[in-house]
Amino acid sequence: MKKVAVVLATLLGAASRLFAYNPPVGGESIFRIGNPDLLAGAGTASGGPVFTVVPASIAFNPALTAFEQRVVLNVTYVGMLDLKSDEGDKYGQAFQLGLIIPTKWFVFTGFTQGSFSKISRSYWTNSMNFKFGISKDVTEKLSLGANIYSGFYFGENKSDFTIGLDLGVLYRFDDIAFMKSPRLGISFLNLGKPLGSDFHDVIGANDTTDDVSFPGIITPHGSFAFTFLKMRNLEAGFSLGLTFPFFQNMLVDTAVALCYKNMVQFSITWDANVYELAYDKKANIPAVGLGIRFAINSRRISKNADWEQSELRPSFTWQNRNNGINIFSTGMNLALGLADTTPPEIILWNEE
Repeated sequence: MKKVAVVLATLLGAASRLFAYNPPVGGESIFRIGNPDLLAGAGTASGGPVFTVVPASIAFNPALTAFEQRVVLNVTYVGMLDLKSDEGDKYGQAFQLGLIIPTKWFVFTGFTQGSFSKISRSYWTNSMNFKFGISKDVTEKLSLGANIYSGFYFGENKSDFTIGLDLGVLYRFDDIAFMKSPRLGISFLNLGKPLGSDFHDVIGANDTTDDVSFPGIITPHGSFAFTFLKMRNLEAGFSLGLTFPFFQNMLVDTAVALCYKNMVQFSITWDANVYELAYDKKANIPAVGLGIRFAINSRRISKNADWEQSELRPSFTWQNRNNGINIFSTGMNLALGLADTTPPEIILWNEE
């Protein structure tokens, strides 16, 4: 295994010298870090171990929201505390605001993220990112999606922007042996202009400001997930994801989640960045997440019976990244109304 890692690091290092690529530590995971559900394992093209979807899920696969039937509001906050930093700031932060709106023809999704980190070991500077997507369930198994996005980065002396497209597909298989509800998600992200290499206020993983560019342009991402335990009140799932920013790096993430009565969800995930490890950055400790669902009375919103009850889901995730950067991420997800779980009734010849 160690020999494989060395070979991968050598190949990726050679590729990075051919094309400008030097993202900051954590820069390729900026959207994952900004949301507790994504940080806890749902930040993949398959929606994570038990298919957890929030507005910012479109950052990994714009097709993920296609099966959502309810209006969803999401707000998150993350604090990053580096207790081992010798210089620069010790605290960084980020937030997300997102919305999912299903319609008869498409599901519209949008979110914005603000990220502010001048921690010396994870130096992103300040940025605002926006993604807007549409998705469609082509069949009950297949969904497609596309995003447009833009981002603005503000440093001490310079600023820059990103703009581009994301494309994605999600396919839900029939059960395969012990794998229940298996899902395969494939996406092509960041098809556009990345942060320019002359934006020298960002410190890359090699501890220089040379050739800094992120997120990685033309990033293929694939993930496979399935449920391996399904009992009356208990469900457990597994997911594995691989990401190849600009074909010069590899990100690996694997997650396991346990859900009790569809009310309490516990997740643990581990992610690794080969480029960062090649430059002697410390491996991340697995992230631990907890989410709890509450039913709330929402009949005042509408007289329609479908709006009598809504779902409120607070979540919290912690992770220690790069041997000392503590991530505390919390959020609130509000799904308005009741999901339709009753299949359509077909009546032939007036039941005669």
